[in-house]
Amino acid sequence: MNANPVARLSIAEDLLSQTLDPNGFARCPGEAFHNGKTGARDFQVKLDGAPTGRCFHSSCSAEVEAFNAELRSRIGKAEANRGNYQPPAAGNVARKPLPERKQKRPPFDAAKLAEVAARCPMPIDEAWLADRSPVAIPAEQNAELAAHFLDSLYQPGERILIFEREFSQGDYLVETGKGSFRLGDSPGVKAVRSELPAGGQIGVWFLAQPVTGQWQANPNNRAADGSPKMGRRHGDCVTSWRFLVLESDEAPPALWLRALVQLPMPIVAIYTSGGRSIHALVKVACDSKAEWDSLRDDLVPILAVLGADPAAMTAVRLTRLPGTLRHGARGKDGKVKPYPAPRLQRLLYLNPQAPVSPILELNP
Repeated sequence: MNANPVARLSIAEDLLSQTLDPNGFARCPGEAFHNGKTGARDFQVKLDGAPTGRCFHSSCSAEVEAFNAELRSRIGKAEANRGNYQPPAAGNVARKPLPERKQKRPPFDAAKLAEVAARCPMPIDEAWLADRSPVAIPAEQNAELAAHFLDSLYQPGERILIFEREFSQGDYLVETGKGSFRLGDSPGVKAVRSELPAGGQIGVWFLAQPVTGQWQANPNNRAADGSPKMGRRHGDCVTSWRFLVLESDEAPPALWLRALVQLPMPIVAIYTSGGRSIHALVKVACDSKAEWDSLRDDLVPILAVLGADPAAMTAVRLTRLPGTLRHGARGKDGKVKPYPAPRLQRLLYLNPQAPVSPILELNP
């Protein structure tokens, strides 16, 4: 079967309803899900080998994966048909009109958040949350607290990936009850015992779901020859679909906290990002990713209007590791801008055995 570059380009442009520039850059099909500002060179399509679109943003991964699956399907069918694919007519003929893309994420409703927050009879701050926390929140927080935090939330022997680099395959591994390890960047490199990092250039994260900790083939991330790439942080590595992350960059923190404590959900932890955002970790304990996705789909319409970021509600999600320092932030130009002083990703509340009940109604 011979690849037809002209046909492949036509199929990709038809699917995207736009023209690729000479280097394969175009508007991302998941642009609506980007957490940060979208750049002109964030999304690129490579048509040699296994046709693949890749985006700088991780929040649009589901849309990009869907695009890649459809792109490969159309190209495969065309090339299996002895290369008889006919590109669209040239000249002034318009491209085939496509259905209007449906908005998958309900917009944030500031008035609705204010209405819900007003039902909370008192202001919610760090002192209030610390007072209500079943696990004592220390005034001084560091990487030792980070290790205790993870041991409190995961079962003995479970493995959790830790990241200093948000796009790596994991920089450290915690095995609860056994300690932490520094990881290599490629398969076959033996891990070494290590303490957890005190901080990172733009913070430290952990993968919310426990994993095998092993390199495994990722069927949704393929090399140019079509073979799956190896990874440690994809869905096939997950051993339990236990948690859901809620975070908001839009909701005012004071109102967001007053809404969080009223949610009838088992919130096991609340912590800061070292920036404006406050994260909540919710225990869901699903039996499969399909069950997790179904639950998430039910929750998005309820929580997005209050300011929860739907793009952050993905099954394989990094979230901030409390007790570690954040030394800067990545600007819209992609460059890291250091803070005048490091900021703590602070733990505010910890309740590993949280019931399905609002924090506001739990006994202090």
